[in-house]
Amino acid sequence: MRAAHASFTLNVVSFSLKAVGMLNATSVAVNAEFLHSLGDTVGSGLLVLGLSITGRGPSIKYPFGLGRAIYVFGLIVSSLVGGFLFAITSITGIQQLMVREQVTSTDISLGSFALALLFDFIVLTWSLIEYRRVPSDPSVRGTIVENLADSVSGSAALLSLILRSPFIDGLGALVVSVILLSSSVSLSYRYFEVLVGRAAPKNVIGRAVKIVLSDPRVVDVNDVKSLVVGPGEFLILLQVEVPEYSSIEDVGHIREELSRRIKEGVKGVKYVVIEFQKPTSPPMSFKKILKDILTLGEM
Repeated sequence: MRAAHASFTLNVVSFSLKAVGMLNATSVAVNAEFLHSLGDTVGSGLLVLGLSITGRGPSIKYPFGLGRAIYVFGLIVSSLVGGFLFAITSITGIQQLMVREQVTSTDISLGSFALALLFDFIVLTWSLIEYRRVPSDPSVRGTIVENLADSVSGSAALLSLILRSPFIDGLGALVVSVILLSSSVSLSYRYFEVLVGRAAPKNVIGRAVKIVLSDPRVVDVNDVKSLVVGPGEFLILLQVEVPEYSSIEDVGHIREELSRRIKEGVKGVKYVVIEFQKPTSPPMSFKKILKDILTLGEM
């Protein structure tokens, strides 16, 4: 089971427990955390839907498949749902700090929220394990951010129920709202980068260039472009110089061998496009390319 599927399943359980806690307590922090959990459940459900769409293969209409669907769903969830819930939770938190309404709790509300917090920690641990296995999967990174936020905000709501202080209660609601906003902005930016055409991580591009340069039949690499086509899947386009005496047959063999070596040697590279040209540009162009690659970050 992927992290996103596990997250959705346990989010439903956590949401149900927090609903029980909300119905047996009077607390704006608890209400805010209930809304937070509702947003997480809807968001993780949309991510699961996005993953199912992503699994469809390429077609004539979508030649690179529907790998970016998950980024579209993620952007919608993190921006719209996150922004809406932030507005509600921040307003209720401010109102509680001003009015100071009494906070009440029962053993049922305390138990249900404590159990929900345990589930949040379980999902967070699962996500961290998955991230070590597949660090380039955006659904895993999104799940980590989401459940880390859940653990912190859930702790704030539980503290409010234990202390029953109106001030702590209002402060807890504001903590939940700030977590909602920060996680929403962070994830939205990452999804936005990919949708507008972000390059592959620097280690992917760098290894592809080094594989090409290791071929004695290659004179230089003049340019390299890349694109994220799906979770952990990349397209690499290289402009390569070959000796002037290279025949069309030689070029064909070089292209086929380099494409195979890049796909086998660089994890995640699904498409390789190589353009050839005679030595016309200044020599050692690859040095500038490798220097530029170092400025790229990891995804």
